Amino acid sequence: MNLFMEQTRVAVITGASGGIGSAVCRRLKADGMKIVAIDRVPPTQSDEDIDYRMCDITDTAALAGIADDIADRHSSIDVWVNNAGFLERKEALEISEAEWNETLSVNLTATFFGAQHAARIMRKSGRGGAIINLSSYAGLKARPNCAAYAAAKAAIAHLTACLAVEWGQYEIRVNAIAPGYIETAMSAWMHQDEEHRAQLLGRTPLARLGEPSEIAEAVRFLAREESSYITGHTLSVDGGIVRA
Repeated sequence: MNLFMEQTRVAVITGASGGIGSAVCRRLKADGMKIVAIDRVPPTQSDEDIDYRMCDITDTAALAGIADDIADRHSSIDVWVNNAGFLERKEALEISEAEWNETLSVNLTATFFGAQHAARIMRKSGRGGAIINLSSYAGLKARPNCAAYAAAKAAIAHLTACLAVEWGQYEIRVNAIAPGYIETAMSAWMHQDEEHRAQLLGRTPLARLGEPSEIAEAVRFLAREESSYITGHTLSVDGGIVRA
């Protein structure tokens, strides 16, 4: 694929200030990619070699403007990682319409339009590219108190397959990653309580929590030539819990 020629590849990561997002930025930067990091909050630690952009990804027009500006500066976008996510634990009987809409807007709608912006640019450039969406173990295996989040993440897995079928003709590969329990700030409620942590580990075949760097390695694989014949797939990186 033209994506893997000797040019500097451009990778865009949303939700780049979080634990997984920042790990992805570091890993792809170490691979020699030019990194554009998008988040609605500034990074806790900045890197002069990374192009940071402030944006609420639910603002579709603003996100499109950033994508177009990136393409103008770098001629195309080679990798787009839809990493941004939002989870609010709540019983299904208590979820309001506003909370439902917010969860789907951040996790699902923004993922679709981020992919769409990237694909339009990739198609126009003729270089193809790789789009990587973040699904979740919660979208593949039922669990309580996260109905809206789980529904959005399940939809991402099928959306990924649909986009892969539609955009393969442009040499655009679309894959997803479904993390399990990863030690990040967003999941702190799960693993900081010792009793709850023990329950999680007891349900996980590898009997440990995952690290953000392990998700970053999976993103790297799906962004590189080693996966050039893989599209439409959701890769579980979860210590085996979805199969347990």
